[in-house]
Amino acid sequence: MTTLLRSALGVVGLVAAAGAQAQAAPDGLNWRLGLSVEHSDNMARRPVAVSETVVEPTLAFAYLKEGARGELEAAGSASYRRYQQGRFDNETLQQIGLTGRWVLAPERFSWALQSVITDQPVNPFGVDAPDNRQRTQVLVTGPTLAVRPSTNVRLLGELRFMDTGAERTPEFDGQRAAAAARLLYQRSPLTALSAEFESVDAQFDRAGVAPDYRRDNAFVRYARMGARGEWNADVGYSQVRFDDVVAGLARKQSSPLARVRLAYALTEITRLEADLQRGFGDSVQDLLDGAPRAADYTLPIGRAVLSDSTLSPDLFEETGARLGVSHRSEATYFRVDGRWRRQEYLRATGLDQTIRGFVVSANRQVRATFSLGAQAGVEWRRFGAIERRDRDSRIALVANWRTSRRTGLSFELSHGERSSTEAQQVFDDNRALVTFNLVR
Repeated sequence: MTTLLRSALGVVGLVAAAGAQAQAAPDGLNWRLGLSVEHSDNMARRPVAVSETVVEPTLAFAYLKEGARGELEAAGSASYRRYQQGRFDNETLQQIGLTGRWVLAPERFSWALQSVITDQPVNPFGVDAPDNRQRTQVLVTGPTLAVRPSTNVRLLGELRFMDTGAERTPEFDGQRAAAAARLLYQRSPLTALSAEFESVDAQFDRAGVAPDYRRDNAFVRYARMGARGEWNADVGYSQVRFDDVVAGLARKQSSPLARVRLAYALTEITRLEADLQRGFGDSVQDLLDGAPRAADYTLPIGRAVLSDSTLSPDLFEETGARLGVSHRSEATYFRVDGRWRRQEYLRATGLDQTIRGFVVSANRQVRATFSLGAQAGVEWRRFGAIERRDRDSRIALVANWRTSRRTGLSFELSHGERSSTEAQQVFDDNRALVTFNLVR
């Protein structure tokens, strides 16, 4: 699995080193160039430690543009890791997310685009290591047609075409066609109801290895917006029908669908986010949901995420909950995220797992040109089929100096470890990282 506390947009704390203080996503193009030197006493995170030093140039960027003809958001990072002792192959890493919508006929016809490129583990039971990474990509595009029968009613029809691929997991490669119909009713300026139907037909390139299927979702949604936040709830039903018949496995499966999402401002500088979900899921949606966002670029300390996704063509039935609280003033940033998730795969039952964990991030602007930050987190993972239990933890301390309006230095010390019922998965890892940044 991907290591806990994976930071968005590259290295933790780069934004603070450049003095970025904006809370909203940056408008237009913003970028930074970083040159890092990192030393680890256990670069591969294994029971038998192998030390290594890596030199890594990184380009991180965020682009956001909104207008009457549509909007485009792109964010992420790309880096080249050169291992100085030659114990691992040099590699290029990417985390890039893109979302766009082009209005071809106002309030009538638009075209959507969504894409993510990221590096994921080859072995789903292993750790994030130089010899356990592969490039994955997801592309989604298609038209949306809107009809407004009355002032408070809209009917949306959507078609989406998807392409998925993985560098070293060929069973993930495939195409999908999706269609959706949504009837929206605006009850008041603050509340809305909708009835929605979605259908996805997934076809994989390796016939007989990955299970082709069709998934249908039908649900109703209630959404409410207020001065301090918004929430919505979905209730419905999902059904999956596989194209092939496998002895001992059901060809057709169904599940209730339930989702609740909440975003609420407790105060002007404190925000609460929560969601609950029950239903079918897959790794394609996980990759799209975890794509970098332009708003991540402005964080004083890099966004850390819990690693609760496994690259697989199969569907899973999930039950999960997430809670996040963030506080941000002019000089202080603090965030806590907690997550619990159970995944039961429909065909690849060997991947069944339960994940729970939390991450705490904090940053303090000590003075105009200097800040201190810290991150800590723990993740527990239980694999059902192989009776394995893992506990991952990591703590990092970060110091940032802004040396000029466009340059800065960042220094990070971190310790990570795993305890496991499987002896070959246990490791300790200590790292030191120094980064020089040039910021637009």
